[in-house]
Amino acid sequence: MELRQILIFVLLFAVGSQGLDEDLNLEPTNLISNETTALYSVGVHVGIINPETYSLESFAEHEKDIFKDVYQEYLAYNDSLPLNYQDWLIMNNYGILPDTQESLYQRKIAKRSTADNKRRFMSVVKKGDILITGRGIGGLLGHSAIMTTDNWVLEMPGGKGWNNGIPNNNRQIQKDKWFNQHASDWTTVYRCKDSAVAKQAATWADHRYYNPSGGSTKTVHVTYKLTTNFKSISPSYCSKLVVQAYYYGTGKKAVIKNPFNKIIIPTTIPSYFLSPYGLVNKGKY
Repeated sequence: MELRQILIFVLLFAVGSQGLDEDLNLEPTNLISNETTALYSVGVHVGIINPETYSLESFAEHEKDIFKDVYQEYLAYNDSLPLNYQDWLIMNNYGILPDTQESLYQRKIAKRSTADNKRRFMSVVKKGDILITGRGIGGLLGHSAIMTTDNWVLEMPGGKGWNNGIPNNNRQIQKDKWFNQHASDWTTVYRCKDSAVAKQAATWADHRYYNPSGGSTKTVHVTYKLTTNFKSISPSYCSKLVVQAYYYGTGKKAVIKNPFNKIIIPTTIPSYFLSPYGLVNKGKY
């Protein structure tokens, strides 16, 4: 049994949810169940949740509106990778970005207007940048993509029928259209500290997932499907594409730690990067 699993067992069964609540000074309200409070408490204890940036109330709201439905979607089509709800939340990092400890599903209430937000996004992003946003599919939380040039975004958006595989799902769209499609969600922009490595990864992604010669016409057709085979190009999915680009597209440099053939969650992408090639958060838009 892994250390994290042991910790969860101890927290949930040895200490008990009541003990967790007292330890964290969490008092379930009439609107928040003891089960939800216990799940939140475990997230705090294992170091995923920072109560100062992600409240119990926010977690309860996201659980009701997002998490439980996505988990049921996961169960329906992932018989080969069975997980209970608590383990699924941990696998998805509770939908929290590890560097800022903010939820992908934080309400988009900002002082700047949507138009100003878009201008900032358009001026910031460049080749090799990684985009992570809240919209997810396939029983996973979040979605990711990579900038193949300063203007174009490469992604695998998934969609209806993802569980059976979606042929020809890879695409490139202009960055303004990306923003428009995700305007209601936060998009966090991450940049590799080594600009040469970022450009290498972007070029690899463009050639393997769009056109081997770098042309503007798509000649590569990739099926969307969740798979634990990290080496394959098709089938693939959003976050696997991104991590592959930095793993295979950067020569002999040790940029990415080996994913060991497991599902790659969008929020955990920054954790795969090794020093000195770590990602810098360039803001959310």
